[in-house]
Amino acid sequence: MDIRMDNESFQKMKLIIIEEFKDEHKTIKFNHKIYRLLIKKLRRKLKRQQQAKERDEKIRLEELQRQNDPLYQAWIIQKEKIRLQKEVEEEEENKKARKLREQREQMELQQQQELTKERVEKQKKLLLPAKTNSSSHNPFATVQDTITASIERPVCSFYSKTGVCRYGERCHRTHSRPDITNTLLAMNMYSNFEMQYGLDNEYDFDIGLEFEESERYENFKDFFYDVLPEFERFGRVLMFKVCYNSGIHLRGNVYVQYKTDYEAMQAYKALNTRYYAGRMVQCQFVNIPSWTAAICGLSEFGKCPKGRRCHYLHVFRNPPIYLNTFDLFTTMSEDNNTTTNNNIEQCSIFTEQDKELAVKAKQEYEAGQYDVCLKTLQKILESCPDDPKVLFNIALTEYAMSSFQKTDAFKVQLNKIAEKLHCSLDGVTTLEEPDQCTVFYNMAVLLYHMRQYQSALLVVEKLFRFIGQIDETLSWKICLLMCELDLCTFQPENALATVVHLDKLISERVISPSNGLSHSPNMLIENLEVLKSKISLYKIRCLLMLKSLRICKKELRQLQNTNISSTSLTYARANFEYFKENHIRALKILTNNQQTNSSSISLQTNSSHCFYNNLSCIHFHLHKSAFALFYMRRALAENNRLLIEQLNSNDKQLIVHNINRKYEILYNLGIQLLFKHQPLPAFECLIDVINIYSNNVRLWLRLAECCIMIHRSSNDDIFKLEEKLKCVLQSIGTGFHHKLILGNCNTSTSSKKSTVINGNEKCSMEFALFCLKNALASLPSITEDDLQKDGTKHYPAPPGNTIRIGDMIALKCSILTAAAYVSLCLNDFVSAKNYATYLLEEPRASSGHKYLARLYLSESLLAMNKIDLAISQLDAESIKTENDLSFKMSITTVDKEEKSDTPEATPTVPKADLVSWLPRDARVGQAIVYYNIAAIYAITNDVEKAFKHFNLFVNLFGKTQPAHSFQLKFYLDLLDGNRHRLQILLKENFGHLTSNKSFVAFPTITHTLSNNNS
Repeated sequence: MDIRMDNESFQKMKLIIIEEFKDEHKTIKFNHKIYRLLIKKLRRKLKRQQQAKERDEKIRLEELQRQNDPLYQAWIIQKEKIRLQKEVEEEEENKKARKLREQREQMELQQQQELTKERVEKQKKLLLPAKTNSSSHNPFATVQDTITASIERPVCSFYSKTGVCRYGERCHRTHSRPDITNTLLAMNMYSNFEMQYGLDNEYDFDIGLEFEESERYENFKDFFYDVLPEFERFGRVLMFKVCYNSGIHLRGNVYVQYKTDYEAMQAYKALNTRYYAGRMVQCQFVNIPSWTAAICGLSEFGKCPKGRRCHYLHVFRNPPIYLNTFDLFTTMSEDNNTTTNNNIEQCSIFTEQDKELAVKAKQEYEAGQYDVCLKTLQKILESCPDDPKVLFNIALTEYAMSSFQKTDAFKVQLNKIAEKLHCSLDGVTTLEEPDQCTVFYNMAVLLYHMRQYQSALLVVEKLFRFIGQIDETLSWKICLLMCELDLCTFQPENALATVVHLDKLISERVISPSNGLSHSPNMLIENLEVLKSKISLYKIRCLLMLKSLRICKKELRQLQNTNISSTSLTYARANFEYFKENHIRALKILTNNQQTNSSSISLQTNSSHCFYNNLSCIHFHLHKSAFALFYMRRALAENNRLLIEQLNSNDKQLIVHNINRKYEILYNLGIQLLFKHQPLPAFECLIDVINIYSNNVRLWLRLAECCIMIHRSSNDDIFKLEEKLKCVLQSIGTGFHHKLILGNCNTSTSSKKSTVINGNEKCSMEFALFCLKNALASLPSITEDDLQKDGTKHYPAPPGNTIRIGDMIALKCSILTAAAYVSLCLNDFVSAKNYATYLLEEPRASSGHKYLARLYLSESLLAMNKIDLAISQLDAESIKTENDLSFKMSITTVDKEEKSDTPEATPTVPKADLVSWLPRDARVGQAIVYYNIAAIYAITNDVEKAFKHFNLFVNLFGKTQPAHSFQLKFYLDLLDGNRHRLQILLKENFGHLTSNKSFVAFPTITHTLSNNNS
């Protein structure tokens, strides 16, 4: 397209751009070449302007033509009609919706009025028989007045939860008073010396000191046994709570919950306005939607920040002697499949004969006479049909008769019992009352044995909130089960917190045996030692998982002094010695225990695979790889044998679900094979484990290391004679035409085929990069607060133990190093540069990691043609000692304490690294840096500097040099044109291919010098 423009305007524009160029570039001499470039630039600009004008004009004409088109105008009219019709339809739909909403509101109002009328009639019927035999009192407010009074004010939250309010009638919120409920409140009925005199003056501390905790509880017990039989005369008591708050609105309040409203009404008629201990009993009906919301959960542990001035209920623990009049709610122990008794805070009305049968059934169950116990329970069920406690004990007894094999049938019975208790085992949110805790606890035990640890932990955490409202025995069992689940889910900090709480309760029991907690018949003094040993074992397991060996040593010493011997204690002692690197001693402990317990059925049938697994781990650290692999494969075979035996049986015993340790054994086997330079079998083992433990950062790194090791087994190959001979492929011709063809000895650049595993996974460098990216994505975020804790924070890494924060940083550095190396092998130099830079920015990275990061960063910059930056990353003078190449991280305070506290923990076998790293000393590290610098100068054709650094490399490295160093020497001699020196090098190292006559060396096309660096 020609540009139509008058010459005068063009000349003006030309002069303007020339003047602008001269002003901006005063140092550049203006010549004819620049003049032509400016003219071309001006013409292109004018051409673009002309094209833009023509394009805009064309669009305008098309738009004008379309608007004049009759079809377009008809379409516009039709669209407007559709819009108006849609607005009319929407208006009609809105009118219909408003009409339906008004009708629904009228129906709801009518239903509400009918329900109000029914409640008024019911109230009149219940109050009618009380008019003749009861004293006069103020009439109840009408329902209509109560409803209208609460329209404009919000509901008082404390009154709705506890039935009382500290402001009373002066509260500016609404108190919705119920008509008649099954819960009766006796205001300020209970009193003792401290409540009567000590709280009158809040500054008088002397009276509070004279009234001890044990005296307060003994006073409450006297009140409990004196008052409760009187309340039971009117019906079945479901809940009996006495408050010891100091607030006047809660002080001494007694809450009594009956089974029916009629029973509560009878108690109200008989007890209201009576006198007890010289004070009038003032009863009123209250509505307690949830006892969990009404009772302060922290008061049980003495951790309530408001103390006794809290506005939630602080209640006494009811004496268990009364609650155990009929109690056969048995629960499975989490340690084995035996059963023990458990209490529930719900008492039924049974005859004396039923109580005697209950005691007899309990004794028969504990003696293992399940068939006799079942007959006794059937007799009790005849007099108390549909009682959930009796039904549960029958179901558990039948389950025990089947040797705990009919798990599905037992779960069905549990669901039926849960329906009677108005809850559902499928939803833990339905657990709202203490009488539902036992059923949920048994469900949690089932989930634990079926290895559904997360689901079981959710149930137990909800049960833990009811500890202050249930029996002490069940509270202990819940805490112990929570410890076990926390350890199974690799949360040792949470488990240790629970263990410390249990230890505190035991110490309080020993210090004050008169405390009310000691009156439980299920918690006898002779059982305290067994309970202490269990708590000590849990504490040892937590400390071992946290690797706190100094404290663990003290706990083990205390537990051994008690003369308690068990397989768990033996395994804990062996594990402790294993962590202290006393492997010979750990081996003796395990083998001695196996010999002394050779007749134990459980050890040989259920723990044999664990025993062989432990033997394998110990032999592996003793550098006996053959024994280690033998025992690990033996453990896998034992695990498979146990599973096959159970699959062949018709019914599975409950404990069998917890036997399978296939993936833990495969993980250990894969790690051992990897460290023994068998990457392909190791990959086969670990690829199965990653499907189960996909969040394990270390496992993703191990998979990537398998792929890297298959790609290049080790750095020792470059020193072999076979690699050296690859530098010269062939000798051709004779005489004057004698020639040598140079080869490529760099194995890292040779193409390798991917290995297919299980038909879908490829053991290749691409898959290694995929694994490393997953590992980086799974890394936790480490903040400055975590670093200031000095290594005390731990991160879960199943199926292994937790990882400390220092080890997690080292793991992150290893992942970045491997990612940079794999990216270089895949020629992804930008990613390699990013990974290496990220690693150098890590302040706590070891010297060895930073050394490799600089090498990889230099090579990636060289491939990106950034020569100066590549050379700046290589500094041989910074490597002076072996510490500059060390991969060890800085020791945290916790490690220093443990190492200084255990001087005798020196291993019996000298400790050696599982893998020998290259370079091994500072001299070789400097030589590698000089070699890389020489390769860079060779690429830039700076022969003098290249020879200088190459000679430094040769002097530091010594006689045994890597194969690719010969390639660099060939290239430098050819580049320098020094034919004689090249002939001498070939005759000294490749004399079988050379002759006395001259020759010419031809490099192969596949030779790549940029990959010669280490």
